[in-house]
Amino acid sequence: MCEQTAGEGAKLVDVTKLERRDVLRGLASGTLVLVAGCATNEVTGRQQFIIIDESQLQQASLQAWAQMRQQTRTWNNAAAQRRLETVGRRIVQAAGRGNQSWEFVLFDSDDKNAFVLPGGQVGFYRGLYEICERDDWMATVLGHEVGHVTARHAAERYSREAATQTALQVAGTQLNSQMAMAALGLGAQVGLSLPFSREQEAEADIVGIRYMQAAGYDPKQAVPFWRAMQSGGGSRPPEFLSTHPDPDNRIERLRNYINEQGWGPV
Repeated sequence: MCEQTAGEGAKLVDVTKLERRDVLRGLASGTLVLVAGCATNEVTGRQQFIIIDESQLQQASLQAWAQMRQQTRTWNNAAAQRRLETVGRRIVQAAGRGNQSWEFVLFDSDDKNAFVLPGGQVGFYRGLYEICERDDWMATVLGHEVGHVTARHAAERYSREAATQTALQVAGTQLNSQMAMAALGLGAQVGLSLPFSREQEAEADIVGIRYMQAAGYDPKQAVPFWRAMQSGGGSRPPEFLSTHPDPDNRIERLRNYINEQGWGPV
């Protein structure tokens, strides 16, 4: 539930009476810190506090993606690239985003990691690819990440962080700021396991399972995939899991959901 809160010296304003461009203009001038009101996300059914236009977040994604491509070596493996694109396009089609422009890139790193930015840029690391022994496992990852996009988690995170600041100086042309990059999960060291809340991670898991099943993959395979990720972490969980829910709790929640939907038993 969204509440009305204002920073020191801020004006009290109801977002339901404003256009988003007016909200951003107010943030840029420092005259508007409070924004009240929620929109219900059609994917999750949950109300969200959002003050940023999707188009502007996508522009920030493009800037971050360009930096990522410059700093990280790609993995030139034609067969792996075809496989990633095949699974990825089935997932985005199932998510109702087939008309959006998507770019799929394999990065040459041992990291067991992947990410999808709001603008439709997909990064998948060789280390994670190499443990995805089934396409269903890759679909588990991509479904989860696309779930973050359709659930607007980056926009929500950005909005939450912005609302806690006083006299913000954030405008559309400044969305590549440190706070915007944090919302995208791309900080100074380009940390690619998106730092969403546990609530958002749980949502992305469930949304991703739905996309996976709708795309024709076996949702039951999400359980052995997460077990493999858990066992492969040694004394420390892989980076992909570092900001995510406890693996045992995640597996149990997914198992229960799959069985509830009649896709089991698992």
